[in-house]
Formats: sequence, structure tokens, C-alpha cells
Amino acid sequence: MGQDILLTGTGRSGTTLTCHLLNRLPDTVALFEPMRVKDFAEMNGQAEMAGAIGRFCAEQRSSLRERGVAVSKQSDGVMPDNPFGTERTAEGLRRKFVSKGEVAVDKDLSPDFTLVVKHISAFTALLGELVKRFEVYAIVRNPLPVLASWNSIDFNLRDGRIPAAERIDSELAAKLTAIDEALDRQIYLMGWFHARFRRHLPDESIIRYESIVETGGAVLEAITPRASQLDEPLESRNQSQLYDRDLLTEIGERLLRSDGAHWESYTRESVEHLLELSLSGGD
Repeated sequence: MGQDILLTGTGRSGTTLTCHLLNRLPDTVALFEPMRVKDFAEMNGQAEMAGAIGRFCAEQRSSLRERGVAVSKQSDGVMPDNPFGTERTAEGLRRKFVSKGEVAVDKDLSPDFTLVVKHISAFTALLGELVKRFEVYAIVRNPLPVLASWNSIDFNLRDGRIPAAERIDSELAAKLTAIDEALDRQIYLMGWFHARFRRHLPDESIIRYESIVETGGAVLEAITPRASQLDEPLESRNQSQLYDRDLLTEIGERLLRSDGAHWESYTRESVEHLLELSLSGGD
């Protein structure tokens, strides 16, 4: 019986990149948001939801071993390193270009291969239950570029909402509904993500995007020892020119005034420094 690993993180933190890197490894398959998590709302409690995830992993293992295919978000049959492109909507927002479908996995897999399944919002909401049954890891990133990215994409996070998690966590849904401004909801969500990770995961299971970039992916050996061989030429997108400067300033100022568990992972000084570099165009 192989190892089933679950992956979550703050949205736009490098979880899709992590899947992309893990798929470069032998005897390892990482699937990008393959489940229909809307179905969780029809289940009777979190234990049943966790059981459904276990059954899904077993089904994908069988499919990979017998047919060489699995379900995943993909584009033209390939799992990308970033689900959002540079193409813009009429409102100037980046479009998501992936859809769910079967992908071919062209590698030899042993009966004990490592399977990684990534979902952000649903897995974070279920984290307390999932850690009882699975090995779980979370990818985090400096909150300034995360929030800037949320505001650049055509997706629910731009409005400070996270439907898949809200269907599971009614208290989260009520909290977000009570907050008037989208940016304030986003900052609350940032704290919610990090609070869940800090409550349910050991430090070694929380991996920084910045460390992934610095090590060319080798830091992912925390997930599987095979990743120690990774040495990919990665470039940090923490100062991406895709982010609006005026909005970035507002995000930075509001974020620095906030409280939340995100400050257990990143310091205010790190946000101030990154904001200064981003606005000056420096390195």
C-alpha cells in the first residue's frame, strides 16, 4: 500500500507549483484539485468527508496502475505550474485556464508509489479531521503578494469569499458575511488559513514558497525524500509586475495594521521590506 499525502496552503502560495515539481519525481504523482468538493456539503459530517477522500485516493491509485490516467485540473492534458495565465478579462483580471479532466501519467509506478492530492479551501476547513488519517502539508507565502495575487484574478478569493470552505465551516461563512469590505474579508481569511495550519500541523509540515524557490524545490523533501534531487531554476514572483501599485500600497497598509495568525509565519518587517522593494522596483 502506497502513501497518500494531502496538500493545502494559502491560495496563490505555490501549491500548484509544488504539484508540478513533485510530478517531476519518480514513483510520485501529484493531482491538482481533482475532487468535486461541492459534494462534501451533502455528507454527514467531517468524518464522512475524510472517508470520501480516502476512497478517492484508492480509486486514483487503481486508475493510475491499471490505465495510466488520473483525474486532475489540467490544460491540454498537462498539469501546469500556475492555473492563471496573463490573459485578462474586460475588468483587467487574470483568467483561470484549467479544467478538470483525465490526464495521462507516463511514468513507471510501483505498487507503493506516492500519491499527493491538492485542494486548498476544503482541505483547510477539514484539517482537524484529515490529520487523523493522512499526512498533510501546507504551502504558505508572504501575505503581501498573496493578497495582491487574490486581487489580480477572476476568482472568489478576490471578493474575500471561499465557498468550498464556507460550506464545511458555517462559522467561517458567518464571519465573512459580517465583514463589509472585500479586502477586510481577505485579510480575515489570511489569518484563518494560518490559524488552521498552526493549530493542526507541526512546523515541519508548513513549507514556505520562498524556500521552494531558493532551493529549486529541494525543500519539498519534507513531503517525499525523492524531492532532495530537485534543482529547478525557479524565480520568485513576490514582486510581480502584474500587481497594481496603488492597490499594493493599500493592501500593505491594511495588512500591517491587522492582527492574525499570519504573523506567526511572517514578520511585519518582511512585509514592509517587500512592499518597499515592490514599489521601488528594487531587488
